[in-house]
Amino acid sequence: MREFLGTVLGLSLWVGFYVCVRAFFSSIKRSALREQPRQDGAALEFFPVARMQVLVRLVLVFLAAFGVLVSVAMRKEGGSVYALLGPAAVFLLIILARPVSVVADDHGIRQRRWFLPDKEMKWADVASVAQGTNTGTTYVLSRNGGPKIRFSVFLVGRTRFKREIRAHARDAEIYSEDDE
Repeated sequence: MREFLGTVLGLSLWVGFYVCVRAFFSSIKRSALREQPRQDGAALEFFPVARMQVLVRLVLVFLAAFGVLVSVAMRKEGGSVYALLGPAAVFLLIILARPVSVVADDHGIRQRRWFLPDKEMKWADVASVAQGTNTGTTYVLSRNGGPKIRFSVFLVGRTRFKREIRAHARDAEIYSEDDE
């Protein structure tokens, strides 16, 4: 009986943690829907919501501190340099996977990237707008097969983004579900 209660308690703690994490990310998504993009002249910048930026920075700081601790322990114990590959790889993956800004102006849509040139798509090249089934990410697809623009659920003003596409790319196919 005691083992069963221990198992139930352990399982309920994990389920509670999962529910809290899901609720936290859902609240970030809702705040992204409520906030508006920045306007600079004719350009609109759809940026990551502040809470997501803080979360990413906090995780990166903790990961860097963990890397420092691993390197100190590695020097003290005479360990291998390969022990730093794990934290370094996760650090790099988080930087590459974090949501990046999307800018819409009179010429088209541009998505900023860190190590590569910006993705750009003229309004005339917009073929369709689709939503990812599992992620909720909005994808803008090009007529000429160019790179697709990814609009993360953690970027502000998704409704305004779709409205801009409707205004500038009138013949583009745009999904209609979940229009807020």
